[in-house]
Amino acid sequence: MVKIVKHHVVVFGALLLLSVACASQPTTLYQQLGGDKGVSMITDDFLVNLSQDKRILHHFEQTDIQIFRQRLIEHLCVVSGGECVYQGASMYNAHIGLHISQADFDAVVGHLIEALKQQHIPLTTRNALLAELAPLYQDIIGH
Repeated sequence: MVKIVKHHVVVFGALLLLSVACASQPTTLYQQLGGDKGVSMITDDFLVNLSQDKRILHHFEQTDIQIFRQRLIEHLCVVSGGECVYQGASMYNAHIGLHISQADFDAVVGHLIEALKQQHIPLTTRNALLAELAPLYQDIIGH
């Protein structure tokens, strides 16, 4: 009987330590998005969504889509807490002369939200990513 109790105490203790160890490692937004693979898939869905929208497609006519894709992956990685380096221009410099309207901006955000949904990203995670991106609004609109 004592052996059984000791065994249960040891097993319970091990499970408790394991659960504490797992709980103490915070999950980054980047991890919640699926890490490298998830962010790449979100980006690919986003680009497909953009390519089908005639309202904003003209903004991307002179864009090298492969470079844009890579920079977007890097950017999403950085803003979501991944260990990446963004090698592109600042958001302000990247959008100078494009005259992005509120409607254009809203359409692009809508396509990002749709891509997140297509990858089954939970609402709380979608909102967390949008909250990280929201401060960039002033760097993108109207110049």
